[in-house]
Amino acid sequence: MPERTPAREIQELARPVAEAQIDVRRARSLRHDLIARALGDPDFDSRANWNEKVAAALRIIHRCCRCEDIPAEDVRLMESKLEGPDKFITILSEIARRLPALDRYERRALSRRKFAIRALDAARTRLVEAARPTLTE
Repeated sequence: MPERTPAREIQELARPVAEAQIDVRRARSLRHDLIARALGDPDFDSRANWNEKVAAALRIIHRCCRCEDIPAEDVRLMESKLEGPDKFITILSEIARRLPALDRYERRALSRRKFAIRALDAARTRLVEAARPTLTE
């Protein structure tokens, strides 16, 4: 078993700080990517609107099979796209459902990082105190 030197002890205590920081960055990056990807998607649609489009597509297929006219509102719905403020609001409301889980993950990582930093600081303080010459010497 390798000897436990002060430098090794500090390195071992610094690892959980780094791991927690990576998890914090991962959560923040994922949140940013979710929003950026949705905003950058020209065909982004809400789940509810997507479900309506699927139902309209099924109605269109059913009518085509029976050689019936297709309602104009179904065609308009299939061609519709979210744009501008409506798209932004829809994206935020869709992503808002996923954010609580991401926030919990980030808060846990921040808490782990905080306790790891405290342990690291305490060890560093002990090492400094141990290395400090006493006044009686």
